[in-house]
Amino acid sequence: MFEATRRFVADGDSPMPWMGVLTILCAVVAPTVLAVSFLGQLGAAVFVASMPAHLAAKQSGVSVAIAVTIITGLGGVLALGSLEMALVVSVVLSGLTALAFRHGLAQPCLRALFTWTVFTGPIMPADEKPLVLILYCAAVVWSVWVTRALKQEADAEDRQESSQTYSALFGVLLGVGLLISIYVGARFFGSHGFWFPLTFVILWIPPFGNLFSRTAKRTAGTVAGVVLALILGLLVEEVWIRALIALAMVPVAFRLLPVSYVTFTALLTLVILEALSLVADMNALAGERLLSMFAAAVMALVLGAIGLGLLRWIKPEAMDELMQGG
Repeated sequence: MFEATRRFVADGDSPMPWMGVLTILCAVVAPTVLAVSFLGQLGAAVFVASMPAHLAAKQSGVSVAIAVTIITGLGGVLALGSLEMALVVSVVLSGLTALAFRHGLAQPCLRALFTWTVFTGPIMPADEKPLVLILYCAAVVWSVWVTRALKQEADAEDRQESSQTYSALFGVLLGVGLLISIYVGARFFGSHGFWFPLTFVILWIPPFGNLFSRTAKRTAGTVAGVVLALILGLLVEEVWIRALIALAMVPVAFRLLPVSYVTFTALLTLVILEALSLVADMNALAGERLLSMFAAAVMALVLGAIGLGLLRWIKPEAMDELMQGG
């Protein structure tokens, strides 16, 4: 029992190097904290841009990072403040992501797509679109520049192309999942309904051989993070002290990411909840987060099972690619 639990919680032996942690802090965390401190909710555009830009630059290089993140940001500004446009844009971006998947670039596209889902909620002001886009583009440039300056940019990678059948099926299921999660999240999950599509996209990042275990780990980590946030709220009344504690957990979370995805998810959930508790009720946030997590997990598993069945029927030899692709 103990050994099974250890295998579930532990993913590796080597934590993220401190230079990698420093790069994330400089490229993503520091500009986001500054932007939110001075600009309020408008500053969320900095996080939405800098995080996927940094991750894409680390994995696929600066050129891919800029192209993928800017295109996704343009789609985000189009979707801002309009559920109908968000649904239309989600279909377009799903198609572009399927095309990228065909050429081995699904992961940077999906990482940009998971922060794009924030545009579908009311976090950023819909009447400030030009400023949102300016901040977004500036954050992309800053993030990739820091990543390159600190020598964390990826070398040219050997990309593995996918079959047309697999890419098309991937795009269709991604589009269906996004449409459902965006609509249901906006209608039934409160002001933070974007957590539903955000969680779905995170679970949908390949390789799909890890879909079911990743879903279980993210669910366990989310529950643990919510419990930690509630306990911290009971022990520490001052909001600013809780915010400082959460901020201190950011480098710890990323340091532990290669070691334990469950621990990383728990700490990141704690950070997000404490940050949002500055403007909303913690108990309501915790309930919305858990509900959206479970809904996204169920939908990802159902769509994943459908995809496996269809692929086995249409192209059985693609099953190995399904488990390794990305």
